[in-house]
Amino acid sequence: MQHLQFLRNLKSVTFASSVNNIPSVRILDVMLVEGENLYFLTARGKPFYHQLKVNPVISIIGMDKKYKTVRVTGKIKPVGREWVDKMFDANPMMNDLYPGEKRNILDGFCMSEGFGEMFDLGVTPLVREKFNFGANSQKHIGYSINNNCTQCGVCVDICPLQSIITGNKYTINSSSCLECGLCFEHCPNNAVDKFLDF
Repeated sequence: MQHLQFLRNLKSVTFASSVNNIPSVRILDVMLVEGENLYFLTARGKPFYHQLKVNPVISIIGMDKKYKTVRVTGKIKPVGREWVDKMFDANPMMNDLYPGEKRNILDGFCMSEGFGEMFDLGVTPLVREKFNFGANSQKHIGYSINNNCTQCGVCVDICPLQSIITGNKYTINSSSCLECGLCFEHCPNNAVDKFLDF
């Protein structure tokens, strides 16, 4: 999948976990991507490892020099030792950090299903794309216009990027929407729904 490969090409990206409603982030390398599977390593002595055991759901985000970002969220699962070896083969510098049998302190993990978003601020107009991978069904995140819409035009006037499509019922072009919430806050008819199911 191209979005997972984007994170692999960046290599060092931000991994976020949460335990007991306390978030934690760190920079790690995406070690390998095969199809819709993303692999990474961590040492068993690290707090991150223990967080993964308590709550095996993480988010990963990375941004390139042209302000394109990809964020994915999904469940992770441990993988066998053969995958650790594959990750070392794909990342030879790991042999300098953990030579020989010292690599055995590392365990491998795989994210094989989840949902995400590509957001490119480096182009005009900006581009936003939601996606899912693996067996995950797409979660709706963002804003939509419901049947209370009276076509009053308030949302059209206030939208920073003119992402409102007019017609018998207005709709939101999610691929250019900033998801700022101005339409939601200013609609006089409660015609804008927001979905924040991350």
